[in-house]
Amino acid sequence: MKLTTLAEHREYLHEIVRLKLWFLHSYLLRHPGETFREALRERVDIYRKTIFNPGLLNPTAEEIDFQAPGWQALETALEVCFRAAGNDVARFEHEGFELLRDAIDARAARDWIDVSFIDGYQCGSLRYEYGKLEKDTVDVHIANARRPGSMFEEPEYLGHCFLELMRAAEWKFGCRRFRVFSWLNSSSKWLTYFPAEFAADRGPAMTDIRWHYGFWGQFIDARGLFHHKNAEFFRANGIMPYATRESFCSFAAMRQHLRNRFQLMD
Repeated sequence: MKLTTLAEHREYLHEIVRLKLWFLHSYLLRHPGETFREALRERVDIYRKTIFNPGLLNPTAEEIDFQAPGWQALETALEVCFRAAGNDVARFEHEGFELLRDAIDARAARDWIDVSFIDGYQCGSLRYEYGKLEKDTVDVHIANARRPGSMFEEPEYLGHCFLELMRAAEWKFGCRRFRVFSWLNSSSKWLTYFPAEFAADRGPAMTDIRWHYGFWGQFIDARGLFHHKNAEFFRANGIMPYATRESFCSFAAMRQHLRNRFQLMD
């Protein structure tokens, strides 16, 4: 599978920002108690895709500067646009995007060559994070380290990633289970990697949509481009095709499942 071109990546940025503007409009009409700026900063990640993001693709909280004069001016213009559009979501999506276009295009080349999305991933397409949960539990983060291919192409690949993660978390922290908080927990392809307890213990669908990939990652395909099919579902139904859910799994049950399903040994 071929790498993306700059033109393709720019088109992805345009499409994902348009989708987020569409969502932002409908969300704010349903939640009049939330300010425009709160929703723009916390529900979508448009800021990170503009020239006003001075850092990498996923800047730290300390690097984000929502008070930068240029970004402040853009926020103001977008809010004026939102108020003028009223109930016309298509108008806000179109006019809002035109306000953002130059700021997105100015960063597109830098965004295209940025591979920092996989920084810190210790186990292929998986990263463990310790300290946020109970002492015996490690948090699992997911990113496609096989881009432009898919992390699902070779059935055993993710199984090996999980075995490596469990070994490291057990040795370093004494962990005995992991947590996954992601839209992938609603994907049948993803769930084949887990024992029955993982699917059974999934929490309810999270409707409090936030800016991060735990929700919005489903609109990026294996090559890192826009996932048109999932976006069409979202627009047609008003809900994301894959609900973000939380679940936990013990290392023992996971190892047994990987052994039985994929013949993978730790």
